Amino acid sequence: MAFERELFVATQAVRKASLLTKRIQAQVISNRDSTTITKSDSSPVTLGDYAAQTIIIHAIKSNFPDDKVVGEESAEGLSDGFVSEILNQVRENDEIFNKNYPSKTNLDLKETPLQSLQEVKDTIDLGNYEGGPKGRFWCLDPIDGTKGFLRGEQFAVCLALVIDGVTQVGVIGCPNLSLSAFGGDDLLGYEPFGYLFQAVRGQGASFASAAIDNDWKKIHVRSIDSSEEMVSLEGVEKGHSSHDEQSQIKQFLHITRSLHLDSQVKYCMLALGLGDLYLRLPLSLTYQEKIWDHAAGNVLVQEAGGIHTDAMENVPLNFASGRTLLTKGVIASSGPPGIHDRVVGASNKIISSRLV
Repeated sequence: MAFERELFVATQAVRKASLLTKRIQAQVISNRDSTTITKSDSSPVTLGDYAAQTIIIHAIKSNFPDDKVVGEESAEGLSDGFVSEILNQVRENDEIFNKNYPSKTNLDLKETPLQSLQEVKDTIDLGNYEGGPKGRFWCLDPIDGTKGFLRGEQFAVCLALVIDGVTQVGVIGCPNLSLSAFGGDDLLGYEPFGYLFQAVRGQGASFASAAIDNDWKKIHVRSIDSSEEMVSLEGVEKGHSSHDEQSQIKQFLHITRSLHLDSQVKYCMLALGLGDLYLRLPLSLTYQEKIWDHAAGNVLVQEAGGIHTDAMENVPLNFASGRTLLTKGVIASSGPPGIHDRVVGASNKIISSRLV
């Protein structure tokens, strides 16, 4: 199977990071002053973000030392006290993970324990790769939906392998996801930390309880005949996408049902068939989407039979242009192509009206 080792390492790394983020979420929320930093763009980043990035990059570099990583976070400006707490959380998480997953398959994850604060900083900063059109790199969002994480709601741990600008492997952890809360049926054993989703280009998409090894179930987008049947998947945070324009598109397409949740969990819901349309229209025409917000969801949605394009020209997303997507908005849908074309057409008209 192509990318078998890559899929295994990515899945186990995301599983470990999902365990950590779920485990410390309440602690981070209750001690926000000491566990959360405000970045230069005014967005929050937490102890969980840094610890998850440390865990995942350490796993990647231990198993694929020549691979590059595009990660969201940087260790610049972190105090030794903060980094010490990252290291403590990573060590504690390793102990819990090894206790809960003692099988030989998990021991195949080649790693040596991190020993020093400098090692932690260096590991975080290995996510500084600039990306590009050639070669192989991993794209990481350690906590997608940090504001949802801080509300105690939905967030995702997202990792993708990109080769020559095309996503090939994607793994998403959804530690707080309960399918029954969104009209689905939960798998037995999905507690205590939600679900994992994975996809490999040309091999389909699947999901499983994050607490159980090797019980993967294939998933596929929902089959619909008209846009009126669509369930829209929308973010909670209004600072990430133009909700007013999305409402105009939904009205034009006669879409009346919506689910609201943070992060790339929306891509997972689409792949499961619990939603049909994810609109992300830019608040500003100068804004460029970050590749880590969409890379894992890209291969997951496409391998589940969905469509994932830019919001104006109906072309595939291009992950070969550095750390951002050179596009004005993103649309993912369950299809079929004719319905997706109508969505893009409406989006194009609305976004283009800003240029007049």
